Amino acid sequence: MDLYYEVKGSGKPLILIHSGGSDIRDWTYIATVLSKHFLVITYDGRGAGKSPSLLKPANYVEDLRLLLEHLQIENAVIIGHSMGGQIATDFLLTYPDKVSELILIAPGLTGFNYSKELLDSMKRVSEAAPNVEKMVQLALAVPTNRIVMNSPHRELMIDMMR
Repeated sequence: MDLYYEVKGSGKPLILIHSGGSDIRDWTYIATVLSKHFLVITYDGRGAGKSPSLLKPANYVEDLRLLLEHLQIENAVIIGHSMGGQIATDFLLTYPDKVSELILIAPGLTGFNYSKELLDSMKRVSEAAPNVEKMVQLALAVPTNRIVMNSPHRELMIDMMR
């Protein structure tokens, strides 16, 4: 298994899948609390955090299946945030027997037609490449990030996005 992951606690397994533009630290505050009652597995998706960079298009669903197989987990509660919610949903649809429960937090969904405003915003971020600082600034300026950008977690979010 080449993905970076952490396992905490014991009991019913929970797999937490982070949002796009972040990494395992997306779950910093909640994983510790959940691990008092559950076996909590967090991991950096391919191309994020301490996991390998993307050298070819990733198959996030298969990566999740391989992680479960590596950890010898037959089925688990799958919790996904944003893009992690999209991965979780696609995983459930592909491997329903491996998911005991599904919890989605503001999920993206495969096949969903996003608004022109969101697509334009994503395009502006991409066009700013390779200027990482400009890309981060544009990505975090969207209305959905206003709360975190005005919170004590602002620097953590900037660091994850970077």
